[in-house]
Amino acid sequence: MPPADFVLEISGGTGGQYAVTVSSPAGEGAASVALEPDVIGDRLADLQRAVLASSVTPRAAALGLERPVRDVGERLFRTVFDGRLRGLYLASRQRAAERDQALRVVLRIRAPELAALPWELLHDEDLGGYLCLRQPLVRYVDLPEPLAPLRSEPPLKVLGMTSLPRSLAPLGAESERAALAVALRPLTERGLVDLDWVEGQTADDLSRRLLRGCHVLHFIGHGAYDPRRHEGMITLADADGREHHLHASALASLLSVARPRPQLVILNSCQSGMGNAEDLFSSTAAVLVRTVPAIVAMQFAVTDKAATRFAASFYQALAGGRSVDEAVRVGRIALVVDKDDSLEWATPVLYLRGGDARLFDMPELTAEAGPAVPQPSPAPGPPPEPPPAPSPVPSGIPPRPSWDPAPGGAGTTGGPGAHGTPGGAGTPGGAGTPGSAGPPGPGVTSRVLNARQWVQALAAHPDGRRLATGSRNRIRVWDALTGNRIWEQTVGGWLSSVFAAAFSPGGRRLVTGGADNTVRIWAASDGEELLRLRHDHVVFGVAFSPDGFRVASASADRTVRLWDSTGGEPMLRITHDQVVTDVAFSPEGARLASASADRSVHVWSLGGDALLRLRHDHPVKAVDFSPDGGQLATAGDDGCVRVWDAGSGHQRLLVRHGAAVKDVAFSPDGRWFATASADRTAGLWSMADGGRALRVQHHDTVFCVAFGPDGAWLASGSEDKTVKLTPVPGGYG
Repeated sequence: MPPADFVLEISGGTGGQYAVTVSSPAGEGAASVALEPDVIGDRLADLQRAVLASSVTPRAAALGLERPVRDVGERLFRTVFDGRLRGLYLASRQRAAERDQALRVVLRIRAPELAALPWELLHDEDLGGYLCLRQPLVRYVDLPEPLAPLRSEPPLKVLGMTSLPRSLAPLGAESERAALAVALRPLTERGLVDLDWVEGQTADDLSRRLLRGCHVLHFIGHGAYDPRRHEGMITLADADGREHHLHASALASLLSVARPRPQLVILNSCQSGMGNAEDLFSSTAAVLVRTVPAIVAMQFAVTDKAATRFAASFYQALAGGRSVDEAVRVGRIALVVDKDDSLEWATPVLYLRGGDARLFDMPELTAEAGPAVPQPSPAPGPPPEPPPAPSPVPSGIPPRPSWDPAPGGAGTTGGPGAHGTPGGAGTPGGAGTPGSAGPPGPGVTSRVLNARQWVQALAAHPDGRRLATGSRNRIRVWDALTGNRIWEQTVGGWLSSVFAAAFSPGGRRLVTGGADNTVRIWAASDGEELLRLRHDHVVFGVAFSPDGFRVASASADRTVRLWDSTGGEPMLRITHDQVVTDVAFSPEGARLASASADRSVHVWSLGGDALLRLRHDHPVKAVDFSPDGGQLATAGDDGCVRVWDAGSGHQRLLVRHGAAVKDVAFSPDGRWFATASADRTAGLWSMADGGRALRVQHHDTVFCVAFGPDGAWLASGSEDKTVKLTPVPGGYG
């Protein structure tokens, strides 16, 4: 059974005040607290000395060393857990115990100056002492890409590396290597785990070995924090055995070349978890979690004995089917059992980029972790719906909106005269980089809807008035003319982002998919949940068939599935080699296109026959058919959008963004296609020549785009928590 999460989010404020919000099994709460990070930060050096000294001093002296450590933990707890939040924590523990669940403390530290504090020391005597010894404690990092378990066949490949330059103090590397071998022997003998070591100590040695891939990288060596670069680093050796510092950003780039890419990195190096007060991603671990889903690092210097003991217990728990967060807790407890007055259990820090701490999808290992949760039967759905009635209001954007206009500045976009000229940045094969198309055109402004959360899915209703947005834990439907929210529903738990949304052709229903592994169908009028369908992992794409009788879904469980949209019966299941990221029906309803991280796009018949395969050099994130069904647009991590002939597979157009493209959509009349990109822009491109007609600027990654039903406006949703609605050139006829 998955853990129950007690989510503690701390955001920056003014005048030393910080906003604390809690989402928990016992309910939600909020408080404003006064924290003094500088005061606690000034004590970090003393805490470091106390933690190290406790591992070697006699019991009486070690107990004295704990006092300053406990003082910091109690101070953090008292400050953040005011009366109501402490009550929520206690009630959550009781509720989790009643359900036989583990309670996990999830820290979402949004204020950079607080990220460097030792939150693993949180302590309350009445609640049993140090929180992280009673339940898993993780630092969760918000990133746009959700976590999907690595689908692979055994063995689980663990790659170890030791690097000990001659100029640095020796470490007990050989004893730790031996401990790893002992811990993993039961699985290595069964062929489920393969433990290998990098031959050599240099960055080149690591680079060559990573080309063969691994699932886990375990580094044994020295680490440090570079105050000039404000970044953590590990210490390798150069060709002459001298020190060579590899900063975290460079190490992340190196890890990205691995195939398979590591899902977990263990840094048994001093100060690999230490950061600064200016950058949330300053520590080695927090930088690496952009590339690797889970990082275990050390926030203080660690003794050889403790590093060895922690690693052995951690891997034994992981090999026994425990999640990575629980395996870290097992490792902490092993240090307490070995010397119960030692404080080195506080040194490991776990960073996660997703709520699911199950990192590997290997049947033999997963089976040891427990049975799968039974799938609920679908609820009865609504009868088929008639075509939508004509819109009672005009769907175009009035020039003087009644809500939140963006005069110039961030809401201003380039006009067709500035960006749509043939041979410019948007022409086929051109550079297409942000800012290359000239200054904004006159008089073209976007209206801004403040969604107050990342907007990761968009869908425009056929009546031209309503707009659906998907965000973390929420699906909302808005009045696109007034900006008023019509209805809102909670979806799953605190991390259950909605990644996909689509209205039915008749407009009566809305289908969504998200991180809670479900496809949900809602009544578009009031948000009543009509149907719930279950995948085995995150759902990234959904679509209604043109007749409304079928729903297609794309999932991280590597499948495309086709469902009866009224009763929920499964109709088709197609398997890709990797995560499936998007799905689209052709306009006549006889074909289905799917995009995948396996670097391919497939077109299928509704019977599951493969009709066409398009190959990419990078993972593909989005796919859409043109209104006449003759063209297919695909977009992906290479920053390119390609338009293909949907019959022959011949490429007709190529346009480029400055970073990965997250979404693509055709306009209703087929004249344009729109794109959403990590370069912080949405683009409008001509189907005639590939020229860019508009560039809508956001402050962060743009995740999604959608046209109004008459093509008069384009909506773009972003990590900057806004939706921008922008007039389309010629959209008013």
